Amino acid sequence: METLFVSREAKLRQRENTLAVTLEGKTRALPIEKIGHLVLLADSSLNTRLLTLCGKHGVRVSIFDYYGYFKGSFEPIDQNPAGRVKLAQAELLLNKAQCLSLAREIVEGAIHNLRANLLYYRYRGHISLQPVIDEIARLMEELPQAKTTAALMGFEGTIHQSYYAAWKLIDPALDFGPRVRRPPNNQINCLLSFLNQLTYTVVRHEVFKTHLEETFSVLHSPLTAGRSSLSLDLAEPFKPVLVDALIFRLIRRRMVDDNWFDQHEGICLLTDVGRRRVAEQFAARLEESYQGRSFREWIYREGLAIERHLLGVVEYNSFKRRV
Repeated sequence: METLFVSREAKLRQRENTLAVTLEGKTRALPIEKIGHLVLLADSSLNTRLLTLCGKHGVRVSIFDYYGYFKGSFEPIDQNPAGRVKLAQAELLLNKAQCLSLAREIVEGAIHNLRANLLYYRYRGHISLQPVIDEIARLMEELPQAKTTAALMGFEGTIHQSYYAAWKLIDPALDFGPRVRRPPNNQINCLLSFLNQLTYTVVRHEVFKTHLEETFSVLHSPLTAGRSSLSLDLAEPFKPVLVDALIFRLIRRRMVDDNWFDQHEGICLLTDVGRRRVAEQFAARLEESYQGRSFREWIYREGLAIERHLLGVVEYNSFKRRV
């Protein structure tokens, strides 16, 4: 159990060398060595003794607010400092051409994977998806023309508009209109926002296991305070696989219930039940095997691939799902 999602009100305490979690009067003790990441999705109480235990064993504690947004974390001491890698990152940021090349590869991986999602359903009889798939392929050919990271993100944004508009061709229940983020206005937008936040926290945790400096990014601005911009970069190729594909599964299998959401005055938020159910499905998706490794392992390997690129070992190729 690398990541433990706590989606209900809980009391967390240290019990000798274990994490004791009390839910609705029932306590379960978990070996701290089996946990690498503790994600609190609901009101929880804990004390400094537990944080000391987490720090000793390198356990990150991530905290979400009532609205399903990541708000901060307890960071254990960096157990893998490596000045050489951080210096290489800094040198990369000063080399605009190399920085742009790396950012382009990240965007290419993200676009490849969202196109792969559509191809999956096209091969299963959804012929109406073909024009959108062709349009995305055409736009991908223009990607080398982008000369700035802003232009790259503009390309990605344009493709996402066509991509999201095609969801209703997979299932009418996936027709959610324009992407609305803060706050989300319907169930699909709500799921997208919450699952994107979960993906970001997991990527951030996996990046922490490497030697990379989390604020040195190539696609998202490294100047924005209060976030791991490198994790935002590396999350891009995995969102279509972890977030979008999971939403397709939940909606098409009619697994989503109205009691998962609290919707009023054009605002849609997950209820306690909804956060718990979605977190359970996300945790299961994260550990699913793809080509012999869990998606979590692929995220970690993505960070290592960036390291090897920086050190001149092998050129970085972003994670791309086979079609």
